[in-house]
Amino acid sequence: MGNVLAKEHAGAVSEPDGAGRSCASARIGGAPPGSTLESTVTVTRPRILSGLGRPQRFAPRPIVLLALVSCLYGLAQLLLVSPRLGLGWDEAVYASQFSSHAPPAVFSAPRAQGVPLLVAPVVALTDSVLVLRLYLTVVSSLALFGAFSVWLRIRPGRLVPVAALLYGSSWLSLFYGNQAMPNGYTALAAVAAVGFLLLGERSRLAPVGLAGSLAVMSLMRPSDALVAAVPLVVTALVGLRGRRIVTLSAIAVGLAVGWGQWAIEAQLRFGGFVTRLKDAGEHNSTGWNVSIVEHARALDGPTLCRFGAECGAVSPVALTWWLAIPVMTALGLWSAGRRRHLFPIALAAVTGLAMALPYLFYVDYAAPRFLMPAYALLSLPIAEAVVTGVRLRRPVAAVVIVGLVAHVALQGAYAFRMAVVSHRDREAIDAAVQELRRMGVRPPCMIYGQSGVQIGYHLRCHSHGIIQRFASRPPLRIQQALERKEQVVIVYKNRRLPSYVMTWREADLPGPWKARFPG
Repeated sequence: MGNVLAKEHAGAVSEPDGAGRSCASARIGGAPPGSTLESTVTVTRPRILSGLGRPQRFAPRPIVLLALVSCLYGLAQLLLVSPRLGLGWDEAVYASQFSSHAPPAVFSAPRAQGVPLLVAPVVALTDSVLVLRLYLTVVSSLALFGAFSVWLRIRPGRLVPVAALLYGSSWLSLFYGNQAMPNGYTALAAVAAVGFLLLGERSRLAPVGLAGSLAVMSLMRPSDALVAAVPLVVTALVGLRGRRIVTLSAIAVGLAVGWGQWAIEAQLRFGGFVTRLKDAGEHNSTGWNVSIVEHARALDGPTLCRFGAECGAVSPVALTWWLAIPVMTALGLWSAGRRRHLFPIALAAVTGLAMALPYLFYVDYAAPRFLMPAYALLSLPIAEAVVTGVRLRRPVAAVVIVGLVAHVALQGAYAFRMAVVSHRDREAIDAAVQELRRMGVRPPCMIYGQSGVQIGYHLRCHSHGIIQRFASRPPLRIQQALERKEQVVIVYKNRRLPSYVMTWREADLPGPWKARFPG
């Protein structure tokens, strides 16, 4: 194929003399016509012609554009979301699992080991949040480039860089890019998995990439990987003519990595696979639910609509952006159908829709990051619509370009606002940590209360966090810590205290925080 493409390229730029050059004849020494001294000098003036007869303009290769988008993605994270942003609850849980300076926090049944393994090389060496953020900025930028670069062999051209730009500029991708959270990596692994499946009959290494992508996805969020595998398996059974068994085997291997680890951990720490599965369902409030309205209310934040969090009303601007997604997806599918490359774009759209359905109809609360895999996959048909629209007449192209700029500006503003709010809250936690450290809180210790996981991680203590309320009786872990004569500290800011700590010594911490120590 390489030789054929080379010949086609050579044929495209070679022109006969009349088209590719101009000739001029000059008689040397002014000899008359027909003289033996007559000589003809041919002067060649090369011209570079495009297929339409116009001079060619320099156009960066798609892989260069994709690399540029990935670099800008990392830069935007550093500018919009400070690399000094403190750790969130989930991040502290994940970071503590392989940390060299803090004991592991309680690891609940729904969680998986993908993120702890991702951050292990950093947290095993240092407790610096700045180093962790910079590391994750680099990793997420490389992941964006790697996932979408798979599609350059499927849809060469500017569609792939545009799709990466659409997804990378969303506030969810920007806000969570350098955070120790699984959803962004699940999303990019899904993009790569669909691409490797489509390359299964053209590349011998594609099944390896497919297995690796699903392994990453299943280590990050096993349930998401299982849902994504359904349209991939159906496609392999119906759409592939050759290497079907190899492709199905790759899917099975990828799922086995994450689910196998989850099952082994369930047996060792959670009383068995079925027990852990049941506990995970109860923790996530699963069952037939319709949470579309909750997701609509959370389009511009907060990060979680649960445990009494005020999600606010639906933003008309954010809702308009959300409703534009299915419209642009449909236009992209229509355009792909006209250009006779519908199948790859349709598979991406179907897989993205499949990964969104459980969170819209099966989980009884909303967290915007749950839909990141759907947004990543739908960016491909939307990019198809954008690229097609830019090529149309000027009014249509102008509308498309304005819409693209509006998307980038709106989502960037949301990311900045979420970063400001989170930075303020986590700075208050850091100030409370510094004061507790000054007051002499040292290991062995147990931190119990609001944001107890983050505070415990930074103080190198065991932790027991609460979200809604304190237990009416001391939890078993708190009783055991007291019996071991460990230093137990209750931390809180706006929660009603249980009766068993009312006699404990109270201390004010910076901001709204307070602490209680056993007498």
